[in-house]
Amino acid sequence: MITTFHLPTKIIFGTGSLAQLGEEAKKIGRKAMLVTGSSSMRKAGVTDRVVHDLKANGVDTLIFDKVEPNPRASTVDEGARIVRGSGVELVIGLGGGSAMDMAKGIALASTGTKPIWDYIIEGVIEVTDEPVPPLILVPTVAASGSEANNEAVITNWETHDKRFVGSPYMFPRVSIVDPGLTLTLPEKPTAQGGVDIFCHVAEPYITTKTPSPLTDGIMETTMRLVVTSLPQVLSKLDDIEARTLLSWACTVACSQVATLGGGAGPLTLHHISYPLSAYYDLAHGETLAALLPAWMRYTFAARPERFYSLGRNVFGETDGVLATEKWLEKVGMRLQLRDLGIEPERFEEMANYVVRTYPSDAESHPRLLDASAIARIYQDSY
Repeated sequence: MITTFHLPTKIIFGTGSLAQLGEEAKKIGRKAMLVTGSSSMRKAGVTDRVVHDLKANGVDTLIFDKVEPNPRASTVDEGARIVRGSGVELVIGLGGGSAMDMAKGIALASTGTKPIWDYIIEGVIEVTDEPVPPLILVPTVAASGSEANNEAVITNWETHDKRFVGSPYMFPRVSIVDPGLTLTLPEKPTAQGGVDIFCHVAEPYITTKTPSPLTDGIMETTMRLVVTSLPQVLSKLDDIEARTLLSWACTVACSQVATLGGGAGPLTLHHISYPLSAYYDLAHGETLAALLPAWMRYTFAARPERFYSLGRNVFGETDGVLATEKWLEKVGMRLQLRDLGIEPERFEEMANYVVRTYPSDAESHPRLLDASAIARIYQDSY
């Protein structure tokens, strides 16, 4: 088995590291687009602080503050058109996973006239028109881990289609991970982000067909950080030490570091969760939390030893499924699909969507994951 590790991103990590953004940006370009949310970053004063720092370092900044949850392909295309006509040399994503993924999509789509969805549907990324603007990413939420990989998840709201796109062009040149930026994050999105981090690691840990001691060690340590740190943060939202551990876990969980050793499987739970957001515009962490126990119970019969290892090495208990459910309860994320307003009448339609969009999951998951199995997971989560 051949494993390739490729992470061409300079990661600057630590409380106060945001102060290095202007200095890093001026090494790359003199005109930037700042991709961010419309209110939360401004309210926290972060947007003004960033713009001031960039200006002080000679970087002219155009603000694109139209980021929405489950970032829309249409909004990505709007940002890309602005980049094409404004001489932008650098795209900066500031915010949660939605802002960072939108920044990646804008950078990629700005190189020509094709909409971002064409790249997603074609599945082959070839840029022949213009160079892709370099990226700097600054996460303000410990959740997606987008700062350390070359993928983005984009939603086509018109067709209720949510998919990921990956390209070497989407690796950020620099990522600045400042845990201090997460201190103002309220309880609910903090908990949602923690579940997302946990699933980024728990899924490939459970679904792998070739467990590796090295990969297991990295993943188990990362999951333990989330399991212990998230309750600490939720009990004291300004606990910078616990917030820092969550940020570390987030950055590692979605990077190639987590798969060193070659023992990682597919993220099939993520794929099952995508139509819930695409149809109902729900927070990603909530959909994962609602589906996780049923997904685990369905998978248990094919991978009992992985669940025993999960329980023992992450939670210090014998039953990994039960331990996970107790943890979700502890952090206020033991949810049901009925809590999220999901309509059971859509289960079959959404299950068929997953099979159609991610056909390899049927065989790569430890247990046959066809449309009827996915619909059963939805039903058991209701």
